[in-house]
Amino acid sequence: MKFRSVENMIFAGMLLILVYQYALLYLSVIDGSWVNFLIVSLVFILGLFLGRTTYIILGSVLSFVSMSAGVLMLMIPYTRAMYFWAAIALLTITPLMTYLMYLLDHQLLKRKALIQEFKQIQKEKPDVDVITGALNKHALDKDIAQELKLVYYHDKDYRFTLTMVKIDFLENVINFLGNQRFNHLLKATSDHFNNMLFTVDHLYYIGTGRFVILSPMLGVDNAPIMKRKIKSHIDDIAEKFGLARDALVLRMGQVSYSTQDKVQNSSVEDTLAQLERSAETDIVKEYM
Repeated sequence: MKFRSVENMIFAGMLLILVYQYALLYLSVIDGSWVNFLIVSLVFILGLFLGRTTYIILGSVLSFVSMSAGVLMLMIPYTRAMYFWAAIALLTITPLMTYLMYLLDHQLLKRKALIQEFKQIQKEKPDVDVITGALNKHALDKDIAQELKLVYYHDKDYRFTLTMVKIDFLENVINFLGNQRFNHLLKATSDHFNNMLFTVDHLYYIGTGRFVILSPMLGVDNAPIMKRKIKSHIDDIAEKFGLARDALVLRMGQVSYSTQDKVQNSSVEDTLAQLERSAETDIVKEYM
């Protein structure tokens, strides 16, 4: 099993401990000792309690006391014969569960702090996507509306091009990488695009694996320059994540506006819908 996050490791660890506990319970029943059965049942709950409701030092001390009690019960012949499986449980299950619960609490606190940080960033910069650092859908809608107006009133002197790069089979990619590594992939892709854009270009991330590049003053004749530029550098992204050749499929779409007639009845939604349709027809790369 390939672990992709600490949460997965904790979940798998708890499942293994539960299987281990059930094995000890079964052995206790075979021995006919209901006291052993009761103690083995309680040590798992004790580990949950110590990990969730106590300070780390106190929980560590109590876990050590539990382990010491288990060792003493194993060392004394009478208690070893009477409470063997209970002693094994005190020695192993309680400290392991306490440690796993501390890890889980730590992850939850980190996630809570990260969510608060994201909310603060969104409050301070409402037009920025907090994961990729690119502009977001709200900013794209405003900028497209402005660009359409510029073309409508200055069609002889103004034009613009939108280029979309989207990650296809998104659910499979997320399942393969996990949410954390997928966010890293989005960030790396955003940084990669930013490094190769022209000065006047703007990069947006609009969710579900879709990046949009707005290129002012780039008309239909020169629009393929942007597509060739992206295609010539796109392989660099996948190499950082060890993806199989067919694990990631990128599609690219592009639309250009340069005449008053073309933008007269176009809205922001129509423009994005046309861009989405264009992206369905061009597979940039199946890689790596």
